[in-house]
Amino acid sequence: MTTRAVARNTFFLSAAQGVRILLALALILYIANGYGPVWQGKFSILLAFLNIFQVLASFGLPRLITRNVARAYPQSNHYYWAGLAAQGLTTVAMMGVMAGVVAIMPYPPETRWMLWVAVLALPLFTFYSLAGALLRAIEQMQYLVYAELLSASAQLIAAILLLSLGGGVIILAVIRVTGIGLAAMVVSLAARRRGLIRKPQWDWPFSRALLRESLDFFGMAGLDALTQRLDVLVLSVVAGEAVTGVYDAAFQIIKVLTTFILAFTDAVYPAISRLFTQDRALFRQTWRRYLHWGFAALIPVALLLSVSAPWIIAGLYRHAGYEDAVRVLQVLAWAVLFYFVYIYLSRALMAGDRPRTALVLAASMVSLGVGLLALGARAGAAPGAALGLTGMYAFAALAAWLAARAL
Repeated sequence: MTTRAVARNTFFLSAAQGVRILLALALILYIANGYGPVWQGKFSILLAFLNIFQVLASFGLPRLITRNVARAYPQSNHYYWAGLAAQGLTTVAMMGVMAGVVAIMPYPPETRWMLWVAVLALPLFTFYSLAGALLRAIEQMQYLVYAELLSASAQLIAAILLLSLGGGVIILAVIRVTGIGLAAMVVSLAARRRGLIRKPQWDWPFSRALLRESLDFFGMAGLDALTQRLDVLVLSVVAGEAVTGVYDAAFQIIKVLTTFILAFTDAVYPAISRLFTQDRALFRQTWRRYLHWGFAALIPVALLLSVSAPWIIAGLYRHAGYEDAVRVLQVLAWAVLFYFVYIYLSRALMAGDRPRTALVLAASMVSLGVGLLALGARAGAAPGAALGLTGMYAFAALAAWLAARAL
């Protein structure tokens, strides 16, 4: 039963993320082939900031709520409204932090204005993440597919129309904000229809308790988001927007794999969270089995990507300046193996009530990763940054395995 549920959830989460990634890739290819590496670099910076600050604003609450509601479905409404109050406070705080960070970054004025407009996406993401957490908890992931399909389609169509009319990079931020709003609307309506969200139930002491309990989840989620786009932030500062665009051209191919990995780990997470409280031996057996299956499945994929990298990049990117993206893709194809081990085992640690261990592991990886990425970017531009990222995830995978053996 658990295996069937994980397979079903993986399919829907993969579909949801796959729809978003494929339509986003179509938009990126339009930008890359029409405007070149600099514009693609700006867009990747926009996505990096939003990915990081959306997760920071959520304060780890969606992941905590998914775990707890998965263990007690009738409490969904209580958790939603308490989470909304708590995450509302953290979101307002992070809007200010993001605006301040953008102000001190060495970006051109149009890039900074684009990022300031994107701050408006954070409160909309609050509604999306909390309603999505409830749907994940009851394993109704198909609604996330509908939300992503509507959101990504609207963004792609609007971007092509508005950019073709001569809109600047700020248009990219406006479209992104609107897309998140559409996704939030869909998942909120779905959660209400399933009876997960009902009459408002404000409980301020419970909201404060959730914030205290989510501290470890916040640290883990924030570091997760930071590591996933740490490469773009370091490259954009060390090597500039054009080099960032070249790197991101290859990374867009890798995002297809990381999308599946995140969908798989998010699908396994509620299932093994329940097993941990019900049967520790089965919990241990289950997380190990899925780890072996996932790693074995990724090896031939990494080999195929590495060999076919020259044809993939040449076929997708026709604008001048993307030659180094081939070497980046060849390196990142193998980094995915280490990424999977780290991400999966960090979820297993949290499901096993070891969020503090996962947090320490993530913090260690970030500390090492900043140095490796900066050194790689200075020595070898985009391909060097790819080598730095591979080293970062290799360290994290080894450390996560050593920690998870005690589960």
